[in-house]
Amino acid sequence: MNRVAISIGIWGLSLVAALPVGAAPPMFGYTVQRGDTLYALAQAYFTHPGDYRTVRRANHISNPRRLPAGMELEVPIELLRTRPILAHLLAFRGDVTIGPESKPVAASRNMSFSEGATISTGPDSDAQFELPDGSRISVPSQSRVRIERLRFTLMSGKVERALVVEKGRSESHVTPLKNSGDSYKVSTPLSVSAVRGTEFRVQYDADRRQASTEVVKGAVQVSSGRGEPVVVVAGYGANIGSGGVAAPESLLPAPSLLRPDRVLDDAAIEIDLAPTAGAVSYEAVLATDAGFVDTLAETTSAEPRLSFAGLPDGVYFLRLTAVAPDGLEGLPATYALDRALNTLSLTAPVESIAGPHRRYLFRWQAEGDGQRSYRFQLFRDQDPRPIIDEAGLSERQLTVTDLRPGIYAWRIMSRTVTPGRQVEKWSAPQSFHVGV
Repeated sequence: MNRVAISIGIWGLSLVAALPVGAAPPMFGYTVQRGDTLYALAQAYFTHPGDYRTVRRANHISNPRRLPAGMELEVPIELLRTRPILAHLLAFRGDVTIGPESKPVAASRNMSFSEGATISTGPDSDAQFELPDGSRISVPSQSRVRIERLRFTLMSGKVERALVVEKGRSESHVTPLKNSGDSYKVSTPLSVSAVRGTEFRVQYDADRRQASTEVVKGAVQVSSGRGEPVVVVAGYGANIGSGGVAAPESLLPAPSLLRPDRVLDDAAIEIDLAPTAGAVSYEAVLATDAGFVDTLAETTSAEPRLSFAGLPDGVYFLRLTAVAPDGLEGLPATYALDRALNTLSLTAPVESIAGPHRRYLFRWQAEGDGQRSYRFQLFRDQDPRPIIDEAGLSERQLTVTDLRPGIYAWRIMSRTVTPGRQVEKWSAPQSFHVGV
C-alpha cells in the first residue's frame, strides 16, 4: 500500500489529496521587498534562474526588473530551491549502521547524515539522532528507520522532515514547528503520522502487517489512505491495519516501582514493579542520563520483574512502559536508581579440635566499594538474645570455642563507609548444629 502524503496546516494537520488533472499547482505567496527584481529572486530562490519566466506569466508582470514593493508574488512551490539539512548522531550502542541502503557504514561518534540515509539497529542496540531544531529521534533495537525528506526551502523558510519506519519502532520528541508550512511526519508502509510539536512513538510489524502510533504529549494526525484521518491525542494510541486506522484507545498507565527508594546493592539486580492491570508485558530502558541519550540496556519482561547484570556503582535512570494485548505501548514513567554493590555471603562454620577444645571458624565474604567493619552475632536455640555480639571487626572471620550441644544461628552486619554515605547491611542468618 502506498503511503499518503501529509502536510501541516495552521493548526498543524491537514490532508493533501492528489491534485486533479489541470488543477493549479500549489503556490507560495511572497511579499515583494524594496529593490527586488524577478531576475534577482530567481537567482536567489528558484531551482533554475530561467524559472522567472513561469513566475512572470503567472503574475502577469510586464517588467521583471521593476516590481512594486508590497506586491504579493505567487510562486509555484515546485520551483523553489531547497537545500538538505543534516542530522547529527547523538549516541549509539551495539550494532548500528547508517547510510544509503546500498552502502551502509558502521555508526561512529559525531556522525552526520542527511536524507536518504537509513539507520539500522541490531539486537540489544539503539541509536539517537538530533535535527537542527532540537527534535530528537530514538531508534530502538532491531529497527530500521529511513530519512525520506530533510530539507529547507530558501524563499519560504519551510522545513520538511519525513521519516519512514521500515521495521520496528521509532520515538520522536518534536520541537514545536515555527512556521505554518513546516512539517514533521513519520510513515510506515501502512500509515502516516504528522505533528507540529509533540512526543510520540511509531511502530511497524511487517509480519503482522500492523502499525501503531502512541502519543505521550501533544496530538498526532494518523492517516492510512482509507477513510478520514484520525487525530490521536496525548494518552491515546491507535493501531493501523489493512482496514485503516482503528479508533484511538486509552494507553495503559505508567508502571510504578515497588520500593523505588531502595539502593540496588545485590550482585544480580532485580527490580519489582506493581502489576499494571491489563498488561501482557513490560518494556524497560536503562540509561545513564535522564534524557535517555546514553542508553545501556533494553529489556522486555512478561512478568512485573526486571533483571539487569554487570552494573557498576552509580546513578541510573529507568524508563518503564506497560504493553496492552493489542500491542499498544503505554505511558512512560522514569525513575532514578541508586546502584551501590554491597553483598554479604556466609560460609558454613568449620569445626576443628585443638587439644581439649573444639573450635568453630566462621568466615564470610563481602563485595563493594568503601571502608568496612563487621559485627558478628551468634544465637542459640532460637533465643532472640545473642550469646555473642562482637562489633568493630575488621577481618572477615572469627573463631569461637567450646560451644555446647544445640542448634545455633549466626549472622553478620557490615558497616560500609563511602564519601557522603554510611550503610549498614545484615546478612540472612545461617543455622548449624553442634552435636555431643
